[in-house]
Amino acid sequence: MAMVTYLLIGLYALLTVVAGIKQCRAFGFHVRGLLFVIVSIGIIVTLFIPDKDLQFLLIILAFILLHLLAIAQGIATNGRINYRHHIIRFIFHCIIILIVYKFMK
Repeated sequence: MAMVTYLLIGLYALLTVVAGIKQCRAFGFHVRGLLFVIVSIGIIVTLFIPDKDLQFLLIILAFILLHLLAIAQGIATNGRINYRHHIIRFIFHCIIILIVYKFMK
């Protein structure tokens, strides 16, 4: 199950990198898009850290940063926060963190 968890987190991070790059290409360079890419690459790098406690904390930190970036992006592009989207995103992050805690620690 740990391998599935690694793959799920890696896929999520990779898709976020692709979305950040696509956003930069479509709308021009924005710091938010670059930060999405940097944080997502950080998540991928975090998966290779042998210390599981440090890895767990860094994944939590990265998910918090991604969520804050998503909120900032929503405000910048839509002028408001889409609460349903962010609640679903928060639930997804909580599920991933619980899976990490159960199977990777």
